[in-house]
Amino acid sequence: MWTLAQNIRVIENFGGAGWTNQTNLHPLGLTLTVLCGLALLAMPRRLSIWPFIVMACMVAPAQRLVIGGLDFSLIRLMVIFGMLRVVLRHEYAGVRWQRVDYVILAFALVRTMAYTIQQASVSALIFQAGMTFDAVGLYFLFRCLVRDWRDVIRTMVGFIVMSLPVAAAFFVESKTGRNAFAFFGGVPEITLVREGRLRCQGAFAHPIIAGCFWASLIPSVVALWWQGAMNRLWALIGVSTMCAIVLFSASSTPVMGVIFGLLGWAMFLMRWWMRYVLILFVMALIGLHFSMNKPVWHLISRITIAKGNTGHHRYMLIDGAVNRFSEWALVGTRSTAHWFWGGQDVTNHYILEGVRGGFLTLALFVTTIWMCFTAAGRTWRVWSGDRSKLMLSWSLGVCLFVHCTNFIGVSYFGQAVFLWYLLLAMIVSMDEMSQKAVAARPRVRARRAPGGARNGFAPAGARGLVEGARLTEPG
Repeated sequence: MWTLAQNIRVIENFGGAGWTNQTNLHPLGLTLTVLCGLALLAMPRRLSIWPFIVMACMVAPAQRLVIGGLDFSLIRLMVIFGMLRVVLRHEYAGVRWQRVDYVILAFALVRTMAYTIQQASVSALIFQAGMTFDAVGLYFLFRCLVRDWRDVIRTMVGFIVMSLPVAAAFFVESKTGRNAFAFFGGVPEITLVREGRLRCQGAFAHPIIAGCFWASLIPSVVALWWQGAMNRLWALIGVSTMCAIVLFSASSTPVMGVIFGLLGWAMFLMRWWMRYVLILFVMALIGLHFSMNKPVWHLISRITIAKGNTGHHRYMLIDGAVNRFSEWALVGTRSTAHWFWGGQDVTNHYILEGVRGGFLTLALFVTTIWMCFTAAGRTWRVWSGDRSKLMLSWSLGVCLFVHCTNFIGVSYFGQAVFLWYLLLAMIVSMDEMSQKAVAARPRVRARRAPGGARNGFAPAGARGLVEGARLTEPG
C-alpha cells in the first residue's frame, strides 16, 4: 500500500524524486550557495533576506547535499549560515518572545513526535527532524532579521527585483516548452502540459508552487504604492511580473490566490467591521451546509478556473478526512490511498498536517494562523493614523489570507515553506514592534471609533491613544 511517508517524499522532491537520499549538487548551485551564504554573513541586516530570495528563485529544492544520511537542501544550508550570522552579530538581542512563538515551537515538536510514533522508524524521525529544523530555523531566523517596517519594504523590493529574471525565464519556457533550470537538475527539462497549456515552473518545485509563491506576494507589493514615488514604480513592476508568472504557471490555485488577494484588499473598506463580516460568513456557510444536498465543501468541486483542475479531488480529500476523523485524529495515519481512488495525493495542507501528526498538530497549526491574524489586526489598528504603515500592515493580513486559501488546493513544499515562515515572522515582528511603540507613547483620552475600537486603535491594544497620532518605530 502507498504510505504517507512515500507520498511526502514524492511531494518534497517533485520533479526530482530520483535524487532523494543522494547528493544532487550542480557546481553552479554550490557556487551560488557559497556566495549567497557569504553575502548573508557580510550584508547589513536591512538586506539580509535578499540572499534567501535569490536561492529560492534560482535553485531547485531537489538540489541537496547528503552527509551521513542527513539531507541538507540548499535553503537548509542557508539557514545554517543565517544562524551563524545571528549568533556572531548578537542580532537575537531585543527580540521578545511572543505567545505565537511558543505555539509555533510546540507545533513543530508535536508534529515530529506524532509522525515518529506513527511511522515507528528512525528514518521517520530523521525526516521529520529536518522538517522541524526548516520550520523553527526559518521562522526564528527571520524573527531576528526582520525588525521594522523598512525591513519589510526592502524585502518586498527584493522579491520584485528577482521577479524580473524569473518572469523572463517563464516567458522563454512558455515559448520553447523547455525549462532552462533543468541544466542544474531537480526540475524536468520538458515543461509539463495540461489540457494543451504549458505549465511553467522554472526553478520551483512544481508549477502550482511557483504560481502560489508569487500570487501570495502580490498583496504586499500593492502596499508599496503608499510608500513613496520610487516604491510606487516598484509596485507597478512587481504586480505586472508576478501576475505574468501566475498566468505562465497555468494553475487554478494561484489564480484563485490572486482573486482572494483582491477580495482581501476590498475588505479594507470594511476593516472596522471585519468581526461581523466573519460571523456572517460562517453563518452563511452553515446555512448552505444544511440547505445543500451535499456538504458545503462540495462547492470546491464546482470551481473551474483552469482546464483540467482537480476540484473534485480536493472535495474528496476533505470529505475523506471528515468521515475518517477517528483514523487520523491521534497521531495521523500512514496512508490515505484507501480513502478514494488517488487519495494518496494529499493536495490540501490542512489535511496533510492532520495525517502527518494528528488532530493536535492540526489544531496547533490552525491556532498559529488565528494568532497571526489577530496580531496583524492589532498592528493595523496601531498604525491607522499613518497611511503608509496602515497599508503595509493590512497587506500582511491579506497575504496570510491568500496563503490560507492556497492551503485548500495545495500542500506546501519546496520554496513555499520558506515564504510561509517569512510571512509569519514578519507579522509577529511587526506586532512586537508596534506594541513597543504603543508602550513608549503617552496615553490620552480618545473617542470611540466604529467596531468598538477607539479611533485608530484596538481596545485591547493601544487604548487611549489619539486617532492620527503618528507613532515612531523603536530605535
